[in-house]
Amino acid sequence: MTTDTGRSAAPAKQRVLPALVRYSFAEAPAVSTLTVLTAVLAGAAPVGITAAIGELVDGLTSAAGKGTSGSVADDCYRWVAVIVVLFLVTHLTESARSALGRALGRRVTGRLGERVMGAASEPTTVGHLEDSAYLGRISRARGAGTIDMPPGEAVFGYSTRSTLWVTAIGSAALLTGVAWWLGPIVFVVFTLLHSRLVRNYRKAVVETVNQTTELRRTSYLRDVPITPGAAREVRLFGLAGFFRDAYQAEWRTNMAGVWRRRREHDLFVVVVVLLTGAAVASVFCYLAYRAATRADGTTVGDLAIGGLAVRALMQVLRADDDDLRMGFGGKAAAEALSFPAAEPAAEPAAAPAAEPLVPSPGAPVASGAIACEGLRFSYGGGAGEVLHGIDLTVPAGQSLAVVGLNGAGKTTLARLIAGLDAPGGGSLHVGGVPVDDAGRRGWQRQVVAVFQDFGRYELTVRDNIAFGSLPHADDEDGLRAVARQAGLLDFIERLPDGWDTVMSSGYAGGVDASGGEWQRIAIARALFGLRHGAQLLIMDEPAASLDPRAEARLYDTFHELTAGATTIAISHRFATVRKAERVVVLDGGRIIEDGTHEDLVAADGRYAELFRLQAKRFEEVAS
Repeated sequence: MTTDTGRSAAPAKQRVLPALVRYSFAEAPAVSTLTVLTAVLAGAAPVGITAAIGELVDGLTSAAGKGTSGSVADDCYRWVAVIVVLFLVTHLTESARSALGRALGRRVTGRLGERVMGAASEPTTVGHLEDSAYLGRISRARGAGTIDMPPGEAVFGYSTRSTLWVTAIGSAALLTGVAWWLGPIVFVVFTLLHSRLVRNYRKAVVETVNQTTELRRTSYLRDVPITPGAAREVRLFGLAGFFRDAYQAEWRTNMAGVWRRRREHDLFVVVVVLLTGAAVASVFCYLAYRAATRADGTTVGDLAIGGLAVRALMQVLRADDDDLRMGFGGKAAAEALSFPAAEPAAEPAAAPAAEPLVPSPGAPVASGAIACEGLRFSYGGGAGEVLHGIDLTVPAGQSLAVVGLNGAGKTTLARLIAGLDAPGGGSLHVGGVPVDDAGRRGWQRQVVAVFQDFGRYELTVRDNIAFGSLPHADDEDGLRAVARQAGLLDFIERLPDGWDTVMSSGYAGGVDASGGEWQRIAIARALFGLRHGAQLLIMDEPAASLDPRAEARLYDTFHELTAGATTIAISHRFATVRKAERVVVLDGGRIIEDGTHEDLVAADGRYAELFRLQAKRFEEVAS
C-alpha cells in the first residue's frame, strides 16, 4: 500500500460545501434534514414579522381616532397575534437550529476523526507517521492552528449563515415590493461588500492554517516549561527564559503577516461602515419621501417594511466567528475528506478487540528462518541510505544479538525485520515467504517487541500488559506469570487499585511509574505476547532503565523465558550480548562481523575492541 504523505489532496475550495453537505446527510440524514428545515424557518420567520409589522402600521394609521373596536381594530389585533406567533417561531426555530447544528457538527467531527484515524492506521508500516508532511495533514484535518476549529464547526457555521441568507433574500424581496429596483440593487451591493469583507477577514486569520508546522513548533516551545517530563530540567538548567524568548520570537515571526492582514481588514471595515451609512440614509430618505407624497401608493407601512428590510440586509455586512468556522472548519473538513474512507463491512460482525497472534493464510510463518537479502533502507525516501545491502539469516529459535555504535543502523534493521518499515531495496523472507505488503500485517501479529521508545499507555496496568495479546486479556494467570517474570508483580500488588490502577497521576487514583517500572511493564507486555503465540521477540536496549541487579536477573532468566522463540536483542551492554547464541556487528549500515561471543573476541576485531573498552571501564570502576 502506498501513501501520499507529501501533499494534500484536499478538494478544491469551491467543492468543500457540497462535499460537506453530502457527507453530513450520509452520516446523519435525520439530523441534517432537521437542521436544514429549522435553518430555513428561523430565517423566514423574521421576514414574516417584517411584513406583518408593515400591515400593522398601515392598520394603526387607518384606525387612529376610531377606537379599539371595529373591523380595522380587529385587523390590527390579528396582525399583533401573527407577530407574536412569528416571534415565538423565530425563537424556537433558532434555538433548535443552534442545538441541531452543534449536534450535527459534533457528529461530523467525530466521524471525520475516525476516518482520519482509520486512514492513518491502515498502512502496515509506520514511516508515514514520522513524515512531517503527513503529520501536517493530520493536524490540519483536526483543525489545529491558531484557533481550534475542527471540521464540525464548519457545519454549525454554514447552518447559521444559511439562516442569515434566507432572511436577507426574503428582506430583499420585500424591499422589491416597495420599489421594484431598490431590492435587487441593495442586495447586490451588500452582497459584494460582504464578499470583500469576509475575504479580507479570512485572509487575516486563515493565513495561519498554512503554517501548521511552524505553529506546531511554536506551541511546543510554549508548552515545554509546563510539561511534567521536561519541567524539572527547565528549572534546574534555568531554561524558562530561553523557551519564553524563543516562543515569543517565533510567534511574532509567524504572526507578522496575519497582523498585517488584520490591519488591512480593520481599515476596510471603516470604509464599509461609512459607505453603508450613506447608502442606508439615502434609502430611508427616499422611502420617507415616497411615503410622505404617497407616490405610487406608498404607505407608512411600506416605509416600515423598507426600513426593517434594509436593517435585516445589513446583517450580511459582518464577518465574525461563523466566517472563521466556515473558513477554518471548511479547510479542516476538506483535509479530512481527502483521506480515504474505510471500506464498509459487508455485514456487521462482532470483531475481537485485537487481531489474534496467529498467522493469516499466506502470511509468513515464524517457524522458519528469517532471511534478509540485500536489505537497503533510507528514511523519508532520502538519498542517504541507513542500511546498505544487509544479508542476514536468523534460524528459527536462535537468540541473536546486534551491536554497534550509535547510528550504525541497529534499530532500523530491527524495525524492518518486524515489518514496521518497507525496505527500499532487497527483500525479507520468513520461512521462505516474502514479507511484502500482502503479508506484512500477518507477520506483525507474530512479533512482539520492546523498543527504546516503548508505549506508555495512560490506562490501567492490566491493559498495559494485556496489550501484548489483547484477545487473551482475561488470562489472569498469564498476566500474573509474566508480571512475576518481569519483576513487576510486587509493584502491581502495592498499587492503590492493584491491576486496575491507571498509570498516570493525571487521573483520580492514578500513579506515575519510574522509568525502570515502565520498562518492566513493556517487557511483561512482550512476554505476554510470547505466551500466546508470538514467535519473534525484539528487544532494543531492554534493560536501559533497569538497575544492574534487575538487569542481571532479567538476563539470567532471559533464555528460559523465551525458550522456543526467535530473539533479536540490541544492546550496548556486552554482559548482555555475550549470553546470545550469535552476535552480529553493524557499522555504517553494514554487517562487518558475525559469530559467537567467543569467536568474535578471538578474532580481535571491532567487537573485541568494544568489549575490551567496556570491560576495562567496569574494572576501573570496581578498583
